[in-house]
This record gives sequence, C-alpha cells and structure tokens, in this order.
Amino acid sequence: MDLEIRRAKEDEAEKVTEFYYEVIDLLHERGTGVKWEKDVYPTRTDLSDAVKKGEMHIGLSDNRIFCAFRMTGNVELYNSITWPTETLPVEVRVLHLLTVHPDLNGMGLAKKMVSYAADLSRKDGCKVIRLDVLKGNDPAEKLYLKCGFRFVTEQEIFYEDTGLTDFRMFELVL
Repeated sequence: MDLEIRRAKEDEAEKVTEFYYEVIDLLHERGTGVKWEKDVYPTRTDLSDAVKKGEMHIGLSDNRIFCAFRMTGNVELYNSITWPTETLPVEVRVLHLLTVHPDLNGMGLAKKMVSYAADLSRKDGCKVIRLDVLKGNDPAEKLYLKCGFRFVTEQEIFYEDTGLTDFRMFELVL
C-alpha cells in the first residue's frame, strides 16, 4: 500500500472524525475490548480541536484515511512520573489515539506511523516520545515495545472517559 503520512488539514476535521468513529464501530463489532466510545473519547470536539491545533496526523492512500494519531507537547499529568530520561517540557512529545483501520492490521502501518512521529519529533528538537496504555491493552503494548519504546511504570491516572484507572507508561528515546 502506498501510504502518504502528513498532518491533517483544517478542512479534514470531519473526515478524521468519521475515520475514528468507523474504527470504533468496527472494533466494538469485533469484540476487541476497545475502551474508546464515540462522543466520550475521542469526542468530535477533541478530534476537531486536534486538527485545528495541527496535532492530528493521518496516513492516506487514494485520499482515504487508513491510520492516524494525535501528537501533543508534554502533558501536565505526566510531570508527577519519574521518567528515566531527563528532559525539559519542550523536549517531550506525547502520542495519543494511534489507530489503524482494523481491516489493515498486520501490514506494518502502525510502525510506519510511529516512525513518522519519531522523525517529526526529532526535527522539532525533542528527546523523547511518551505515552500511556490502558492496562490490559496487550496489542498496543506489544506494538510500542517493537517500535523501541520501553516500559517505565504503572500509574493510576484519572481521565474523564475512564475514571481513575491503571495505565502503563512508555517512553521512546529519540
């Protein structure tokens, strides 16, 4: 598959939302145990705001989105965690909402997206990419470990969509 990976354009916010909502529907239909819920997390507003802020990145083929992620700067709630790599907040990127259309799992698209995120972060002068994975999401953990992330710690984190829940924290040194 010929995949173009780039930042989503402002006029693509609805297309990005439709992609995520289609993925959520398919994951629920297939009984994957995914915790994402339409209009809970991610919400239409979350996705639209991410596109407007230039944080949403998409992988397209024939003008159709097949994979996406959101990348932000440092997340305040991560400041209480003892990370192995010392950085300034401006040297940190946080990866959120990485997903691939379920019909294309196993084609290496997620690895391509992570590689793109790492290249982009290096160009911005960042030292690390950090992320959290809901405890029990073994496929995501396996992916991130294969991409060079290392497990750091388990942390209870409160998010509106999950409440106070155990997450596993990962870091990729760039």
